[in-house]
Amino acid sequence: MKKAINLCCFGAAFFAALFSSCAGQPSAPAPWDASPAAMRQVFPDGQYIAQRGSGATRAAAEANAAAQMARFFNSQISSQVSLTERYAERNGNVQSGTEMESETFVNSQINLFGIRYALDAYFDKQQKEWVTVAYINRAEAWQVYGPRFKQQAEAFHQLFRAAEEEKDPFRKALRYIAARNYARSPDFQNADALGQILLPAKMDAEFGTVRAEAASLAQKLDSARRNAGVFIDCPVDFESMMLNVFSQKFTALGFPVANARNAAAAVCRVTVDEGMQQRELGIFYFPKLQAVISSPAGTLFAFSAEGSQSAAVTPDVARRRAYQFLVDKVNQTFSLEASL
Repeated sequence: MKKAINLCCFGAAFFAALFSSCAGQPSAPAPWDASPAAMRQVFPDGQYIAQRGSGATRAAAEANAAAQMARFFNSQISSQVSLTERYAERNGNVQSGTEMESETFVNSQINLFGIRYALDAYFDKQQKEWVTVAYINRAEAWQVYGPRFKQQAEAFHQLFRAAEEEKDPFRKALRYIAARNYARSPDFQNADALGQILLPAKMDAEFGTVRAEAASLAQKLDSARRNAGVFIDCPVDFESMMLNVFSQKFTALGFPVANARNAAAAVCRVTVDEGMQQRELGIFYFPKLQAVISSPAGTLFAFSAEGSQSAAVTPDVARRRAYQFLVDKVNQTFSLEASL
């Protein structure tokens, strides 16, 4: 009996403490929570980025508001990156996974913005939850990220100017490809999109030149590639297999294949070492190839590949197998990216 009385007393004390705790919390709605217009009045869009959060405790409400802030940045950056990708997709291949990289970037960097929380958070008795606001001062955030935007913009500008000033047609196309790849990198795209979210007017004013260069890049690259025809010289070939595979690769990369050496901006000389060996069991091939792209500017790029051992009783069958191995290697690994 005594134990039951003690439990009742404990329960009464617990609920009394809980009631007095809730009763002592600020319960009058904060001015910023009256309406969306009120939120913008307290946190003007031109000065702040603000997101509302709620939770069972004040700490939980702040965590929820911070999560809403992260989602806001993720959606804004992903939206801007998607617009850029859709534009680029009309002019060539587009890297995949950029939106996922954007989300990872924001979630890992969001604390550097210095998120603050409303001092007048309150407890909503009707909903039985805390309500607060997480906000970022745009000007303060720019002080943190402005130098990073400048660094990314300058790196792209240098690549773009190098392409603009290049005289050799094929090397010019390669330099534009390097600039394009940099413009598609997560670091550059996130910096550009994040700057537009924080201070659009300042971003346009300080980086207008770079943004114009990036906008013109697809057209300039397309023109550069069309003026950088390649002549493929392959003195040792079987059934034109090397000529065909390299022709297909250059065409897929946007470079026309010239029919004559003097009509090309560059020459791709493909040297095949068939590695043929006559043995008692048949004909064996150990094929290798090297492709060297050169122009009046000198050697621009070198590529090598090695096929697996090929054997057959019939020489042509063994040789065809050897060349097919090389064709597969070229299809799998040949890229001009390594020359950049």
